[in-house]
Amino acid sequence: MPNNWRVKISWAVAVIHSFALLWVHSVAPARAEQLSIRHYDVSDGLAHSHVSAMFQDAKGYLWLGTWEGLSRFDGYHFANYTQRDGLPDPIVNDIVEDHQGRLWVATNGGGIARLNDDNTPGVTFDHPRPKFISFQVTDSPRANRVNAMIFDSLNRVWCATDGGLFRGSSETDGSLKFELIVPYEGETGMVAFADKEQRLWFGIDTRLVEVAGDQITVYGPQDAVGRQRIKSITEDAQGRLLVANEGSIFEMAPAAGGRARPRQLPLTIKSNQGIEVLLADRDGALWIGTWTGLVKLRDGKQSLYTDAQGLSDDKISSLLRDRDGNLWIGTVGGGVCKLSSEMIVSFTRAEGLPNRDVRKVIEDRNGNIYASIENGGLVKLSEGKAQQVEGSQTAPFTNFNERLVQDARGDWWVGTDAGLFRFDGPLLQLQRGHKFTSRDGLDEVAVGGLYTDAGGRFWVSPENQGLYCSEPSPNGAVSFKQIISPNSETLFNGVLRTIADRSQTLWLGGHEWLGRLIDRNLVMLPITDGLPETRPRAFFADSRGWLWIGLRYRGVSVTKNPSDANPSFSNFSTASGLASDAVWAITEDDLGRMYFGTGKGLDQLDLATGRIRHFNTDDGLASDIVNDCFKDRAGNIWIGTTLGLSKFDPRAETSRDAAAPVYLSRVQIAGEDLRLPETGANQLPGLELPAGRNNLTVDYVALSFQGENELRYEYKLEGVDNDWSAPTSARSINYARLAPGSYRFMVRSINRDGLISPQPAFFQFRILPPIWQRWWFVALAALAIGLVMYALYRQRLARLLELERVRTRIATDLHDDIGANLSLIAMLSEVSRGQLENGDLRLKEWLATIANTSRDTVDSMSDIVWAVNPKRDHLRDLIRRMRRFADDILAAREIELEFRAPENEKVKLGADLRREVFLIFKETINNIARHSEGTKASVDLRLENGLLSLVVSDNGKGLDPTPASDGHGLNSMRARAERLGGSFEVVSEGSGTRISLSVPVEHRFRPSNV
Repeated sequence: MPNNWRVKISWAVAVIHSFALLWVHSVAPARAEQLSIRHYDVSDGLAHSHVSAMFQDAKGYLWLGTWEGLSRFDGYHFANYTQRDGLPDPIVNDIVEDHQGRLWVATNGGGIARLNDDNTPGVTFDHPRPKFISFQVTDSPRANRVNAMIFDSLNRVWCATDGGLFRGSSETDGSLKFELIVPYEGETGMVAFADKEQRLWFGIDTRLVEVAGDQITVYGPQDAVGRQRIKSITEDAQGRLLVANEGSIFEMAPAAGGRARPRQLPLTIKSNQGIEVLLADRDGALWIGTWTGLVKLRDGKQSLYTDAQGLSDDKISSLLRDRDGNLWIGTVGGGVCKLSSEMIVSFTRAEGLPNRDVRKVIEDRNGNIYASIENGGLVKLSEGKAQQVEGSQTAPFTNFNERLVQDARGDWWVGTDAGLFRFDGPLLQLQRGHKFTSRDGLDEVAVGGLYTDAGGRFWVSPENQGLYCSEPSPNGAVSFKQIISPNSETLFNGVLRTIADRSQTLWLGGHEWLGRLIDRNLVMLPITDGLPETRPRAFFADSRGWLWIGLRYRGVSVTKNPSDANPSFSNFSTASGLASDAVWAITEDDLGRMYFGTGKGLDQLDLATGRIRHFNTDDGLASDIVNDCFKDRAGNIWIGTTLGLSKFDPRAETSRDAAAPVYLSRVQIAGEDLRLPETGANQLPGLELPAGRNNLTVDYVALSFQGENELRYEYKLEGVDNDWSAPTSARSINYARLAPGSYRFMVRSINRDGLISPQPAFFQFRILPPIWQRWWFVALAALAIGLVMYALYRQRLARLLELERVRTRIATDLHDDIGANLSLIAMLSEVSRGQLENGDLRLKEWLATIANTSRDTVDSMSDIVWAVNPKRDHLRDLIRRMRRFADDILAAREIELEFRAPENEKVKLGADLRREVFLIFKETINNIARHSEGTKASVDLRLENGLLSLVVSDNGKGLDPTPASDGHGLNSMRARAERLGGSFEVVSEGSGTRISLSVPVEHRFRPSNV
């Protein structure tokens, strides 16, 4: 081959190589690390895995339009809406909200539909009703295939359809009247957007339509932006309007005459890549969904994310940034992906790790990051990929763990299971080095621990050989000297971890002990309240000079005065909020926040606020089991886990000022659903419930898509609970058999930062008492009882009055008729006896008997009349009659009488009581007059404590008080006392007799058995 051809070919090869390099650097490089991405598809409840549209409403719900219906997501569950719910077509192309906060969807054949979601919650129990109200654009099927929709400043709806651009206005009857604005006949997807100046922009095939008031401007192929189909329109944080066609992105820059001038952005999109959707972030990043992945353009640099970084599908159909900062990525066949942030990215075997168990991460003097892999040697992280360090694939360099240190000169010291090595730096390589042997003071045995202090000395712990320290030789060589003998009883299994505090005192740790090296003597530390165990897993000296000790099973302890003779400690554990008490690694970020690697993820402790945050696989960590954590000079935290290596950027961490709002999503009363808006309610109007509807079930949800699994809820039912409940992850509560009364149910959320939602969701209700407990029923019942009692009283009163009238009539009749007749008999008998004094003696005797009997009958009749007369029902009447009777009888026998009676004579006595007491008294007085042969008698009548007591005594000869000697009179008196429910007693001691009677004033008369 001639030389000139060689020159031409060499030149051509160089040119081709240059173009190839230029093309390689111009296209978006695919990133190697894994992103913190979570997937949702039909297995999670999504209506369909083709997600064509996404929208977050005013409350915070996420709505996803799919090819088989509309899905609503609250962070936990999907609620799906199909044609059975009133959706006019299963394919949803767009989702928007009008100025009244009502949700609208554009469908691919059914026109548009509005969610039938009452703004004011109902108070009646739920009845079936359509959940959507649909509107036809026209009668044309093409016009009802609505690709995009938007509302203008006058709340008119604009619909970009296969039949053209239409504008709809509300009629008085609630319907929509549409008019054609821009004709079109085609089947190409369209887009709509409203900018900050209230201008409307529509992409219709290759035309870009601008609507500013009544002015319409159309951009086409002659304007460059229309050389390909318009795919997406957005506005960035600087207010630039960005329009993407299939292969380019243009800024619609203002120009003279009011017509914008398209200016193409520097972006490389391959011919088969195809732009589908744009999203501009507040931080200046532009996200571009394509058919081959997600492109991120920022500061002129573009990166490509694909399924290698965790996407479920490389074909991107829609994008959304929610209020919590999550990026939602709708795909053609993989459902939706949630990119929480780029705060944590991970490296696994796909990125070049020999295996995924990362034991140690270090940074060299030039900022290169190295990772030690369990039984996998060393890797260097470069441009998002792991590159194996040459020589680390063979023993004894396949397992370093924590035994890797770079000294001040840049040389590398490597502890292995075969002894200690030193290799020339500054790049880490395992080719040119020196192995330390017994000539250097070290045996060729496994190295347990390796540490270099601020003075450049190396501390080495060969297996079962104590602790050694390096000493420089005059010729520049390094030798080692034993500091602690393995015969020491306190050294146990050797030194595994070493660190120097701010006074350069060495802290040493083994499997079962913790100590300090003071004057080359090992001083053990005792267990204290702040240091609950002495089995360290990790040491760390922070920027404040504090010393942190990760413990095996008791959390982490810290001393602020590590140089003191007796340092004091404070402890953090699960009781303080840590996720685990097993702390394997410790580091600190540039803000002074502490990080603890545990068996349950990475914990962040903010010492200024005391707040503890947890990061785990849900946040993007490669694994929840953390072996090591380390901060590089750029401020990134590297986390070595059992399933890969993660990089955490604390500057990308986001937090909210308050917890998410809470909504009542379902209320069941006695098993029946209360009618609520589809999107729930923050509060409900007051309810009055009958007594039988006293079972209540309430479901609630806080709308947060950042740390939703760490949300906790507190609730209380005023009227039952005095305080808020303990925080719980449960989103439902049931109250059974509530008592009648007024209640107020409240619920609030607490996010992972400990912040409480600004306002609780609540509703008030009142359970009515049963009918028989209501005031009007009680009042009516009391009135009825009162009326009945009054009627009974009136009836009793009438009977008493009638009885009194009968008693009066009987007394009158006895007195007027019988008494008069008996008196006449007595009188005539006396007259006859006087006239016959000299006659027949027997006739005289008979007449005398008639006279005596008549007088006795008159006296008895008088007693009966007195007893039944209602006018004599008082104690004074009894006293007067008793006094008069006693005076008449005893005076005739010349017996002196002493009569004592109570002053309260107005007490009313029953007729039976008066009669029986008087007859007992009468019999007693008659006995005294006839049989006592005494000269004195006393009567004592008292009324005390509801008892009427009568004591009659004399100074006569007395009588035998035994029942055997009782005559008819005493037995009769006892019987009368028993009928009154009282007691009767006769006391005679041979000289005088005392008769006692005690009867209750209010008594039930006991009829005689005779």
